[in-house]
Amino acid sequence: MPTMSLVKRLTQLNLSVMASSMLLVFALTTILLWYVVRDRQAETAEINLAQLAHNVVPMLVFNDVDTANNELSLVGNRKEVLFIALRKTNGEVFSEYAEPSFVPSSELYQQLPVRPRRVYDGVRMRLYYPVAIKGKVEGDLIMVLDLTGIVYWFLRLTLMLALLITVLFTLSAFMLSRVQRKALTPLLSLSELAQRVSKEHNFQLRAKVIRNDEIGILTRSFNELLKRVDISQAELRQQLEQEQLQGQQLKQMVLTDPLTNLPNRVALNKMLKKITNESSYPNPLSCLMFIDLDNFKYVNDNFGHDAGDETLIEVGVRISSIIRSDDLLCRLGGDEFALLLPNIESTDNAERLAERVVSIINRPIIIKDTIMPIGISIGLAYTPNDASSAMDLLNCADDAMYAAKRAGKNNFKVYSKKVSA
Repeated sequence: MPTMSLVKRLTQLNLSVMASSMLLVFALTTILLWYVVRDRQAETAEINLAQLAHNVVPMLVFNDVDTANNELSLVGNRKEVLFIALRKTNGEVFSEYAEPSFVPSSELYQQLPVRPRRVYDGVRMRLYYPVAIKGKVEGDLIMVLDLTGIVYWFLRLTLMLALLITVLFTLSAFMLSRVQRKALTPLLSLSELAQRVSKEHNFQLRAKVIRNDEIGILTRSFNELLKRVDISQAELRQQLEQEQLQGQQLKQMVLTDPLTNLPNRVALNKMLKKITNESSYPNPLSCLMFIDLDNFKYVNDNFGHDAGDETLIEVGVRISSIIRSDDLLCRLGGDEFALLLPNIESTDNAERLAERVVSIINRPIIIKDTIMPIGISIGLAYTPNDASSAMDLLNCADDAMYAAKRAGKNNFKVYSKKVSA
């Protein structure tokens, strides 16, 4: 269930963090323990070597090899000792004891040390201890220890620790899952209520506040939200009923072109009447652009009406992107558009906009991976300069548009009596 996924995700996340922490602690503890055990073994061996170094001094002085061999064999009989030797200052081996399987390497006989030294080599450890008489080094003792026994003991200890940690982790995971599920019960109940509200659309339901903590605050806020939504729903239903009554009256006034979603001829005529009634000297200047697409019939005939419709939509979008918010772009029908610019400062502003319209439509219009070969012809007329009525202004702009077509299409013309002749 979706309400359980939160518990599972949080449990998995917490268990992952806990497992990572326990593994890290286990690894660090294991490494530290290994170094401690190994160093303790080395310290014990060095103590034995120190005692042995004290014992062999007379034998080294009086050149008593037999006694030295006996002394070394006593130490060498221990199972962890693979090799032990007594050297003179010149590096000559005075006495030695070795296990039959042990083969000394060239690295074993190094320069005589002035102080005890350890060398770790895998599961073996080499110890060098100087033999001194009255502060003067007369030789050294070399011991090679086999750490295999310690390794096996350490592995058994590590396995026991791993089993103990596994048991602790399992118990912790079980307890964490139960505690976390109990702690998240209010949040899960709130989630179930939210799903129920979404399914039933019943905003009168309320959640129970169990504790005064963050989840309790969230529950109270959710209840308050449900209350406000319930009130808003009631107000919205009332408002919709009123708008339905108004909508029935507005259905008779269709002001939008269904293809391009632009205002249509009815909206244009309404706005033209308002502007021409207000446009008289010295009132603000307004401009009407009558726009006709060039070669649109060719597009319809050769690429289909669907391509033609998409072309008209794209033309509307492009022109809308470069006009002011109070300018009015309308589709009159077919491939004819009209752009009404109220309250312009000068005719230069309108003509610069006409140039931009021609330029933006001349950019390739690609429909279904095909460039539509269309252009645009625009006629401009001004009120109150050229006409004082809506009909006259439309006629003047229409005459200017045809003049643009006669001049070679894909441009614009401004109305004048010479143009209309």
